[in-house]
Amino acid sequence: MKKLDLKRFFIREKQNRIIIFIVSFILIYAVLLTGLTTKRYNLKLGEIAKVDIKAPREVKDDLSTQDRVNQVLDSVPIQYNKKPEVKTETIDKINKFFSTVNPIIIDSQTDEKQKQQKIKSAADISLSDNDYLKLARMSKSDMDELHNFLIESMSDLYDNNNISDNSQKDNEEDIKKAQEDIIIKVGNSNLSKSIRDLAINIAYTQISPNFFYDKDKTQELKIETAKKVPPVMIKKDQIIVKEGEPVTKYQIGVLKDLGLLNDGSYFKWYIYISLAVLVVLILALQWIYLNIYSKSIYKDFNIFVMINILSFLGILFARSLGIISPFFIPLAFIPMIFSILVNSKTSLVINILNCVLISTAVEFNIEITILAMVNVIIGSIILRKLQQRNDILYATICIAVINIVLTVSMGFLLTNNVVDVAEKAIFTGIGSIISGILVIGFLPVFESSFNIVTTIKLLELSNPNNPLLKRLLMEAPGTYHHSILVGNLAEVATEEVGGNALFSRVAAYYHDIGKIKRPYFFKENQLGNDNPHDKITSALSAVIIISHVKDGVEMAKEYKLPKVIIDVIEQHHGTSLVKYFYVTMKNSSKSPEDVKEEDFRYPGPIPETKEAGIIMLADGVEAAVRSINEPNKDNIESMINDIINDRLSSGQLDNCDLTLRDITKIKAAFIKVLLGIYHHRIEYPKDKWADKNNKLIDDK
Repeated sequence: MKKLDLKRFFIREKQNRIIIFIVSFILIYAVLLTGLTTKRYNLKLGEIAKVDIKAPREVKDDLSTQDRVNQVLDSVPIQYNKKPEVKTETIDKINKFFSTVNPIIIDSQTDEKQKQQKIKSAADISLSDNDYLKLARMSKSDMDELHNFLIESMSDLYDNNNISDNSQKDNEEDIKKAQEDIIIKVGNSNLSKSIRDLAINIAYTQISPNFFYDKDKTQELKIETAKKVPPVMIKKDQIIVKEGEPVTKYQIGVLKDLGLLNDGSYFKWYIYISLAVLVVLILALQWIYLNIYSKSIYKDFNIFVMINILSFLGILFARSLGIISPFFIPLAFIPMIFSILVNSKTSLVINILNCVLISTAVEFNIEITILAMVNVIIGSIILRKLQQRNDILYATICIAVINIVLTVSMGFLLTNNVVDVAEKAIFTGIGSIISGILVIGFLPVFESSFNIVTTIKLLELSNPNNPLLKRLLMEAPGTYHHSILVGNLAEVATEEVGGNALFSRVAAYYHDIGKIKRPYFFKENQLGNDNPHDKITSALSAVIIISHVKDGVEMAKEYKLPKVIIDVIEQHHGTSLVKYFYVTMKNSSKSPEDVKEEDFRYPGPIPETKEAGIIMLADGVEAAVRSINEPNKDNIESMINDIINDRLSSGQLDNCDLTLRDITKIKAAFIKVLLGIYHHRIEYPKDKWADKNNKLIDDK
């Protein structure tokens, strides 16, 4: 049955956390979603606009961007590949031509006309009849000179010239340039005048494109160039359509992209999904951090719910007040109250993550994002040593000054508009002041709603003018002074072991308030030798002594003390034995075996925190040391050891987080404080001369 209940508990707790996550997501998402919903207009091409229409956010101008891309692409040079094999083929063709022509020329039995016809029919280079005749008349040496010249000239031509094909553009200019190059080479050569024209004609026939269009390389270059083209952006608050002017096709397209046209065509689903993913991611990161690094907070359902409420409030204020001006947002409010209610470290981490959502709420305004992050850091650490509510006001003034200086500094880095910067700085200062006012206003609400004890609450409870403490002082003065001493002992010891020293002191003030109900049944409140326990049985005395815990809890609830202090009242005796009356009862009973030990034990529970355990030890030690006849160092130390060893051996400290090293530190702290209280005082000497003078006066 117990296992089943435990299982149900964990299932219920998990379900509750899932519900909190879903509710937190819906609330935050709904607030941020309002920033995506904008007013839409019923406009058609050529219609006259009745108002100025501004861009609600920065957006890419697709039409202008595409025009810019097209302009850049038109300027991208066509890419070619040079083919060296064209040169090789040309040289081979020239060599073949001369190897064919040479045998015909040296044939002495054939006349010029026959040679001309043979050359024309055998050669694969097309020339005029006159050129063929010139070849037929050439000598072998002239032929070799022409051959060598053509080989050298055409090799140099293809090495130093790029003759493009005409697939993308007319290559007439490249060919003309090659021909001019040949003419220059012929003019600078040693060829005879009769051969020069022939050399030019043969070379002209061998000019071919060696530079061919590379489609893939050209396309690749265009793609890379297009990627580097910066997009044309329409800035936030830039006027798209001016009042009184007809709407153009371009403006209609921009309005559609911004979702400002009421034609039912706009639904950028990816924006809504992206926002949802962002909110889920931030919430998940916050929960993961709490689960790993702040398990005590993660397991405390009240604080856990409060953290999610604070996160939501921060985003709600950012979205709602940001409508007036984003600089009007009380950015320090949530970090400050978070630091007071939880702790500065958790406040810093959770609120830094919340800055992402706040930035989303203000449309990623860089100035507000920086201000938000700075306010998180300052707001989380400035109240770490809070002593009174006035400290919140001092912290607020400090934050306001920092925010104004930061706003002015950023403002002049971004613009030279003095009026605009001054306006932002004023709004920032007002927002900072509002942060402090909200902290003071909301703090009591969160303290009471989630039963959280803050430093301020503890300081208020420690005020001697507190009604309950005044009652304790007036009705049970001995208990009041005992509680003050226990508070001093507990505070010093708790500080030594790294606990909440202030809480230990304040909780100790209230740990025995139940004694107000029957103050004279407790030794510290008894005057003289009159002891009411002498008139009743030991069993009844034990019931009265034990009942001060129950009475204290009831009184604490009546005065609305925080639950953590009520827990200390309930736990400060644990399940310890009222030994004096138990032993007395056994000794006076005719049947000692009938005296049950459980009737003389406190109901508990035993201490569950460091602070509660220390208060238990301080309570026992203070009362025991006060009973010592000679409170010297050895006796005090011996008594402290006895009390602490008794609590350890009886298992009273089993559920609190005190280690043996902590116990050693606690002992040392108790000894130091108690020796300061029970130190030996110097006996003041009598003035014997004053006594003699008084006697002489009396005699006179």
